[in-house]
Amino acid sequence: MKKTTTLLFISLIISNIFAQKDFADRYWFGILEEAQLPLNLHFETRNDSVYPVLYSPLQSNDKILPSYYRVTPDSLFINVKKLNFEGKWVYNHSDSTFRGQIKQYGNKLNINLKPADGILKINRPQTPVRPLPYTEEEVLIENSIDDVTLSGTLTYPGEGKKFAAAILISGSGAQNRDEEIFKHKPFMVIADYLTRHGMAVLRCDDRGFGKSTGDINSTTLDFANDIEAMVKFLQSHPKIDKKKIGLIGHSEGGLIAPIVASRNSSVAFMVLLAGPGINGKETLLLQNQKICEINGMADSLISKRIMILEKVLDINPNDGNKNILSKIDSIVKQHTSSREERKAIGYSPKEVMTTSTLLQNKWMQTFITLDPCPYLSKVKCPTLALNGDKDCQVLPYENFEAIKKCTDDKAETMLLPNLNHLFQNCTTGGADEYMTIEETFSEEVLKVIYQWIMKKL
Repeated sequence: MKKTTTLLFISLIISNIFAQKDFADRYWFGILEEAQLPLNLHFETRNDSVYPVLYSPLQSNDKILPSYYRVTPDSLFINVKKLNFEGKWVYNHSDSTFRGQIKQYGNKLNINLKPADGILKINRPQTPVRPLPYTEEEVLIENSIDDVTLSGTLTYPGEGKKFAAAILISGSGAQNRDEEIFKHKPFMVIADYLTRHGMAVLRCDDRGFGKSTGDINSTTLDFANDIEAMVKFLQSHPKIDKKKIGLIGHSEGGLIAPIVASRNSSVAFMVLLAGPGINGKETLLLQNQKICEINGMADSLISKRIMILEKVLDINPNDGNKNILSKIDSIVKQHTSSREERKAIGYSPKEVMTTSTLLQNKWMQTFITLDPCPYLSKVKCPTLALNGDKDCQVLPYENFEAIKKCTDDKAETMLLPNLNHLFQNCTTGGADEYMTIEETFSEEVLKVIYQWIMKKL
């Protein structure tokens, strides 16, 4: 999941006959594709004039007036000088959509605005509110193997000692200890639930992120060393029962957990939340196909995209950027007939450059080839794999089949209806729903996790 430190919120003032007639009192919504940030557009009516206002609800409702704007029946342009910002949109009359791009400090981000019912309201009712009825201990954990210091939070009930404990393991990308995304804090919600029910829970900022030290551009195997350091830390903690320490991993965390458990027999249990059972290459191919289907791409284009991606993922990442770019470009052009088709399947020149950079990333190099099966086959502790049937990032059926096979059918699997990759009740399962859904993590899944752990300890 991509993050950004830059945020744009713009207030537009436009007044002409066309806008007054067609745009007055209407709303639009869009997501900055590369930054995954939501924007709302509302055409307000004041004194017989129409004032389109663009909000960034994840950050602020403040309005910033443009230095200059221009609107026609078919286009919209705005400039905000103090933000070094420009936005250009084309209005599509057939679907009432503004399609365009914003530019700031040389960076370009795609942003299409679709008709909406109103301004997105950010409400996260499950986020725990302090003061909390249990102890929160700020901890520093040393990974001496890689010279990394992990900063985290250990929660445990206010009374008693020798608690069973769970370590929460985040998914791919730089994550804080709450695995925060779009103001959702799923790890804080999980920790709160389990701790209120009598367990201890440890969650840490990923290395190189938040308050933890180390290189943020590390591999799955590196992160496994961090989790082993957390296990050792809990084993020596006076409030923890060292024989009842388990792992709960989400997404890539569900790959890291078996790596740790396969070489550490002290792990008492393992819960895989949308964890993979197949290698990274297969995961990416299936993920791409599912997302394209959800987005309504034609079957013929999906087939071409997957064919191209499969060949691209086989390119040697050590060939050098120039050669890699050339090989990707050659593969793409070999299987497409026009620039328009390449753009339609997601392989514009800019996307080719992005793909080349990703292939040379050491995390990606490891992820593509890393097979969970050898690790899953060596796990001795009770294992529960959970997934939502609308997850389009780690597809449940293919991964459950692999997990069952790799564990000789010893792992328990549970398919949960109407849940996405974040375990939210959803409609399509697409990533564009993550921020608009108020639920952070299904209450029913929290109960399943806790009750299963109690049965196995």
